[in-house]
Amino acid sequence: MNLHKLILTNNACYKAGRTITPKGIMVHSTGANNPNLKRYVGPDDGLLGKNQYNNHWNQDKPDGRQVCVHGFIGKLADGSVATYQTLPWNMRGWHCGSGSKGSGNDTHIGFEICEDGLTDASYFSAVYKEAVELCVYLCKQYNLTEKDVICHCEGYKLGIASNHGDVMHWFPKHGKSMDTFRAEVGKLLVASGTEQPDASADEPAIFEQYRVRVSIATLNIRKGPGTDYGALGKYTGKGVFTIVEEADGAGASKWGLLKSYKKSRAGWISLDYTTKL
Repeated sequence: MNLHKLILTNNACYKAGRTITPKGIMVHSTGANNPNLKRYVGPDDGLLGKNQYNNHWNQDKPDGRQVCVHGFIGKLADGSVATYQTLPWNMRGWHCGSGSKGSGNDTHIGFEICEDGLTDASYFSAVYKEAVELCVYLCKQYNLTEKDVICHCEGYKLGIASNHGDVMHWFPKHGKSMDTFRAEVGKLLVASGTEQPDASADEPAIFEQYRVRVSIATLNIRKGPGTDYGALGKYTGKGVFTIVEEADGAGASKWGLLKSYKKSRAGWISLDYTTKL
């Protein structure tokens, strides 16, 4: 696997800062005839090449959409195939929407394979192999098996993703399916052993909620982590509150999400005016 890292820190998904405990991997493909990584990953790191339209996903809402995945597989500027990690693997991505039974965003790592015209056998073979190796790497890292790997199409059938057909509009054109894909992941897992790579160096720890004391009556509750987000018109008042997430943002050294507001994704306060208990 030719793995590189360029985290999409300007994407609103990354800024949200939510983490998950990965329980599976979801394979996607982009649905557009453009195999170049620079279309989605940027800015140019010297390997990707320059995106003249600057429409990569390292911006708040790419193409006006709330989308972000953990990685992309496609072509570098020199034509070789590579994988780019674009979110921390245990960060909650925006890659599959939701279905009748919830959202795979809450449980699955999601990555995209950059599509070409779907007929180039050599390109398909290269990205297919890269995707198998990425799944093996992630399975070993998060104690998963090949049975935990699905595609977006399968996610929809399971009720945890929106109605998309990827990757089953592409794989069969080259004699492959998700069953063959999983079989190759399983075979490589056995061949490579069970030693787990150390993820602690580059993955954020799973957040543990804690309580804080607020000693002022007029601490604003905001819609997001920063003074650039609007106030809800409410104050905490003095008391003890539970913080379920932290995030960086304008106007404070750190922002905290109040437990009672978690469902609505609102309710952020500046932690500069609190004392941790």
